[in-house]
Amino acid sequence: MTSPASGKSSLPEAWQVQLPVFEGPLDLLLHLIKINEVEITDIPVAVICDQFDEYLHLMEVFDLDVAAEFVYEAAVLIHLKSRMLLPRQTEEDGTLEDDPRQELVERLLEYQRIKEAAQSLAELHSLRQGLWTRQPRSLDLPEDDDSVELEEVSLFDLLGAFKQVLTRYEHEHPDPFHVHRETFSVRGQFERLLGLLDLDRPYDLLLDLRDRSCRAEAVAAFLAILELARLDLARLHKTGDGEILLYRTSRVLQTHELEAIQG
Repeated sequence: MTSPASGKSSLPEAWQVQLPVFEGPLDLLLHLIKINEVEITDIPVAVICDQFDEYLHLMEVFDLDVAAEFVYEAAVLIHLKSRMLLPRQTEEDGTLEDDPRQELVERLLEYQRIKEAAQSLAELHSLRQGLWTRQPRSLDLPEDDDSVELEEVSLFDLLGAFKQVLTRYEHEHPDPFHVHRETFSVRGQFERLLGLLDLDRPYDLLLDLRDRSCRAEAVAAFLAILELARLDLARLHKTGDGEILLYRTSRVLQTHELEAIQG
């Protein structure tokens, strides 16, 4: 992402993929001074001014509201940049006039002190929370209780949580394993049994059904036996021991009868 004025980004490379949010213009200036590794008392105004201006441009690109204080500080920096281009005037006593950056330096130093003090107080508050116990209270909150404290969630928090959800979903919902079930047709079993039957030799029906590989094949074989009996191609007899025997008849199977067998 580039600056509209120069056509080339003057922000550090790390800024090309993210847009930090600052509490105010002085907070942004301190950040720019830090990443440029310069002293507050020796600010490179031209560089800082260009980077500050590009940050404002990024806010406009992302359709973010640019606060008036940022715009004012940008104008101050531009004015300061123009003053730095001019030679410093000599006072009546022969000394050079004050550095144009002096006022900005004092403001930044004061802001830095306040910020560090606030951070120290926040750390102290966090430490005290770990040392002092609270009075016990019930965790069963009423449905209409709006007093639950919520912390701010960043975009990276959301992306991290979403990634965890996807990973857990993939573990709990693996790709389905498709088992290609073998099918057995009635017509196939019909032809198999017809080839096994003999006019002079009985065939053990129950033993044949027990030898089938699965329930589906046994059902198809049973239906084929019914077809053999219906077409008078086989006769069934029961022995005194409970066996059921199949006998092939002398009838000849017609082609249209075989083609009519479905399933």
